[in-house]
This record gives sequence, C-alpha cells and structure tokens, in this order.
Amino acid sequence: MKKIHVTVLALVLLLCVSLVFAAPVNNNTKQAVTYGEVAVVNTPSGVVVAGEEVTYPVKSATAAPAKTAHPATHQATHHPAQMTAAQRHAQAQKASEASTRAANEASLKKGEPNMHINTTTTRTDVYDVDVKNNRGNTNYGIVEKTVTKNGKSQTNGVVYETYEPSKTARANEKPREISIAAGETILYNKDANDGRYGTNGLAADATMLWALNPYLSLGADYMMLHPRAKTHGNGEAQRHYHGIYAHNISMAGKLTVNPWGTIQFYLPMGVGMMNARMRTDAAISDSENKWGASMYAGIGMQYDITDSLFTGLEYRYAYGWVSDKDLTPYHQDKNLQFHTVMMRLGMRF
Repeated sequence: MKKIHVTVLALVLLLCVSLVFAAPVNNNTKQAVTYGEVAVVNTPSGVVVAGEEVTYPVKSATAAPAKTAHPATHQATHHPAQMTAAQRHAQAQKASEASTRAANEASLKKGEPNMHINTTTTRTDVYDVDVKNNRGNTNYGIVEKTVTKNGKSQTNGVVYETYEPSKTARANEKPREISIAAGETILYNKDANDGRYGTNGLAADATMLWALNPYLSLGADYMMLHPRAKTHGNGEAQRHYHGIYAHNISMAGKLTVNPWGTIQFYLPMGVGMMNARMRTDAAISDSENKWGASMYAGIGMQYDITDSLFTGLEYRYAYGWVSDKDLTPYHQDKNLQFHTVMMRLGMRF
C-alpha cells in the first residue's frame, strides 16, 4: 500500500513539472520569421527591411490576438512600398532583361527560313603594258574579266592610266607654222645658141601655213629666185645676161607623209603668179619683165628640234608660164623652169 502511494506521488510530481514547462509564452514575447539571407534585427515596429528582404514578427499560436498586433501588421505591409527609386529601377531593369531573354529564346526555337542562293563568280585579271613610240609613252592596263552566273561570259577592255606625248606629238598639236628658207637655184632654160641664161644663184623663201590635220597644211608662200649673170661668146657675138630675177607668190600646201616620225617627209606644192625680169647686153641691148601663172612642187624632210622649232631640207621644181622670148632676143621661146634646193628653219605655235 505504501508503495502505491509513493508511485502516485511520483506521477503527480512529474505531471506538475511538465505543466510548468508547457506554460504558454508571454504575449509580449515575439518570434521572427525571416525571408531572405539578411540577419534579423529587432526594431520597435518589429519589421526589418534590407533591400528586398523582409522580416515579419509572428505571435505564438496559443496567444490570443492582441490589439497591438494590428499596427505591426500594417507597418509590415507598408514598408516594401518605401523602397528607393534606384531599387525600383534595378528591379524593373531585371524584369526587362528577363523578358528579352525569353523573347530571344523563343525566336531561336523557330528556326531559319529556307533561302534560294544564286552563286556568281567574278574573276578580273589586269596586265600592265608600257608602250613607247613616236607618239609618246603610254602606260595602260589590259583588263580581262570573267563572270560566271548560270553560264559563262567574258569581257576584255583597256584602261588607260598615263600618257606622256612625244616631242613630235606636242609639235603636231600646234596648228600654225611659219618658216624661212635659203639656198641655191638654177635656171634650166637656154638661149638660141644653147647657152644658159645664168649660173647657180640665190634662192629665198617665206611660208606661213595652217594645219587642217597632222597631214595637210594650207597657206601662202613667197619665193625669190635669182640665178647669177652668165656671158657667152666674144666680140660682136658676145651675149651677157645680167641675171634673172623671178618673184613667185602662191597659195601653198604641204602634205606630210609621216607626221609622227622623228624625221618627217613632206611634199610642198603651190599655184600662183610669177614675175620674171632679165637684162641682156649684146649687139642689141634690152631689158624686159613679164608676169605669168606659176606652180611649184617638190619634196622635203624636216626634224623637230623642239616641239616649237624645226629645221629641214627642201627641193622645189618651179614652172612659170613666162616665155623667154619676152625677156631676151636670144630666146628659144620656152617657158621658165627653175630647180631649187633650200635649207628651212621654222616655228610652230
């Protein structure tokens, strides 16, 4: 019996101890639940805001709701709205970036559309060529272009790069020229006794031409021919010719055979009028002059000293429709003929 009372007493004692430890927590005791990784800091309001992390106070489940809990709840729901402008901007930017990534991922999943591709192959070869001739030095490229597109086509062309004209080419660009010439002339005619009217004499010439093109020039020419005096026979049969003067004015022409050559060959020519005068001392003394039509033709060659200055050698055959019977009593009734060789010096401009 005594053992039973001891056992009951021990059970009652254990029950009391358990009730003491199971007593409810004071209403003023607060428990905190933290969302996020920040440390919990107790404040008078019971709410901690650090960045986007918030700590809420939680009452004991057995405690009766207290009137003081409502301000704390209102305080807790109000604090997230008090985030700074920088925090709100950062949050909006994160949301925008997330939206952009999602749109990009969705676009990549769609795949690329099928495309029809035409292939065109172009190959261009350029060959550099340097040509030097009488017209100058020309450097240019020969272009050979091959294009392949649904077939094959090829085109060739020449692209000029540089051109340096020669001295002759620069001279031919000048359209006008004037020149003078001097040399020797001889009268081909003979008198009735087969004696010549004169020996070799002076020849002079002045020419002004205008080039129609590099080959042909036209203009005016003046030529003076003066074979020297000549004497034939003795005594009463002596015939002395004081020399003949012939002045020839013509419309002139010049045909150049090779205008681009270093040494150019040309054909001088002209038609006009000739005045001839001659005095004869003999048993019968007489002095006469006569006008008549005339022409001349010849051959010449010239060399360009510079692009403006040239020189050359020229031969002319001149024919005048002036009879020797109008100049001397010892005539053969032949028209006058002259052979002339002259050195020429001229200028282009």
